[in-house]
Amino acid sequence: MLCALLVPLRVGRGGGGGLLVGWVLGVGVAARALLLFAEPSLSQDIARYVWEGRVLLAGHDPYVLPPNHPELAVLRDASIWPRVNHPEVPAVYGPLLELLFAALAWLGGSVGLFKLAFVAADLGLLGLVLRRLRRRGASPLWILLYAWHPLVLVEVAGQGHLEAVPVALLLWALDLDARGRSRGAALALGAAVASKYLPLLVLPAFVLARPGPRARAERLFLCLLVPALAFAPFVVGGGGPTAGLWAYGSTWRFNDGGFGLLDGLLEASGVSQAFCRHLLPLFVSVDPGFDPAEHTTWMRIPPKLVVGAVVAGVLGWASWPRRGRVDLGRVAFLAGALFLLLSPTVHPWYALWVLPFLPERAARGERGAAAWILLGLLLPLAYAATVGPRWEDRLWVRLLEYGPFALLWLASRGRVTP
Repeated sequence: MLCALLVPLRVGRGGGGGLLVGWVLGVGVAARALLLFAEPSLSQDIARYVWEGRVLLAGHDPYVLPPNHPELAVLRDASIWPRVNHPEVPAVYGPLLELLFAALAWLGGSVGLFKLAFVAADLGLLGLVLRRLRRRGASPLWILLYAWHPLVLVEVAGQGHLEAVPVALLLWALDLDARGRSRGAALALGAAVASKYLPLLVLPAFVLARPGPRARAERLFLCLLVPALAFAPFVVGGGGPTAGLWAYGSTWRFNDGGFGLLDGLLEASGVSQAFCRHLLPLFVSVDPGFDPAEHTTWMRIPPKLVVGAVVAGVLGWASWPRRGRVDLGRVAFLAGALFLLLSPTVHPWYALWVLPFLPERAARGERGAAAWILLGLLLPLAYAATVGPRWEDRLWVRLLEYGPFALLWLASRGRVTP
């Protein structure tokens, strides 16, 4: 892929014949087709998708009953059930994805069928990235940066991760907005939010992109309508993703870059301990002999507050209209970039929130684009945690992932934005 990037670099802006672009797309499609037959070996998330589809199809609420609930014992089998991860945690995915899981379960529910659905979304995403390049007059050959990217191929077609679905919906919303179809764009963004929650970070900019309070109110209503309708059946039944999201947000931590650095600084300086001893008792009741070191969940609150402030500040700055317009693509990229750099949990496939925006940024010759390309190639090193007798998050792996990225980004003298 890196060698092939020399071609769009040489042909320049707008260059690249249709035959050559077709060959690039053909190789990308063929690679995905081959990996469809590969058994997921680096992650077992797809077994969780299949399981939750079965649960919903059987009339149970996956937001209420975790996989290990005795009431679901009748659904267990020898192929999927042993691979279901975190069986004590209820579902965390958005309701549209849960409904997709149920539909695929109704159609047979095989791992191959789930992978095929995600690859179909990935191919749609590929088409949206190509159209975005052509709309901006860039060489369409830059599509190979997504079509051939090893992480995209392995994580979607190989391991069967679902990120292609919400990311495709997000890109579809941006595409519809660029074509002046405001209402369709709002509904598409609402569908992205109802699938996974990261596109919520794009919502303020999306609303502000329309002039006038009436147009903005309509956009906000349509964006929130889809998640509200999708969540309604689960909420009425007493469900919802709060339990699973609390477990994910409060206790899970893996392969964190910027968050780990910030957490270490706040703990070494005593800020986190002081927060737990002096401010935390104002909000929750704690024992007199409370020791912050024994309660890692509370110790992570200060860095999470700082992360929240940074994300709000950066996205608020990027979302404010300049010369009457908002660059929604830039905001969406920033949302994914901040998520990768500041989240307590960073799996390799989370890079799918950033990679679709890199062809356009590379085509424009933006400083810092090379660093993000490098990070996408280094994040799979996180799978080193699976090597050995137990799952282990290793510091040297994180240094190899984030260190070269940081050095290259600084060397490129990047602007305020990544």
